[in-house]
Amino acid sequence: MKARGNDDVWKALADPTRRKILETLANQPTTTGEIVERFSDHLVRTAVMKHLDILEQAGLIQVVRSGRRRWNHLRHEPLKPLANWLQLRTHKHQQNLHRLKQLAESTEKTDPHE
Repeated sequence: MKARGNDDVWKALADPTRRKILETLANQPTTTGEIVERFSDHLVRTAVMKHLDILEQAGLIQVVRSGRRRWNHLRHEPLKPLANWLQLRTHKHQQNLHRLKQLAESTEKTDPHE
């Protein structure tokens, strides 16, 4: 995935409503109508459609039309580079915390106040 594609994915994921839509799709493909129903307490259909369009443009969902229905499928591939990026940074952070813990424990053993 190109850098621009990664940027689009990050931007799409920045919105909490879009993340909730993706969580819904993680369980199974869902029709647009079903998604609209789930968010109808605070969003109108056009707003949901706008979110779905952004997710589709970022490559995070694939839309399959079947008659009058529009099925939305989660695509995992665009998330893999982001997951790898996060894992690398998390791993480095964990290493730093481990070194800090070792340093603190070694300092405790050689406490000059004892």
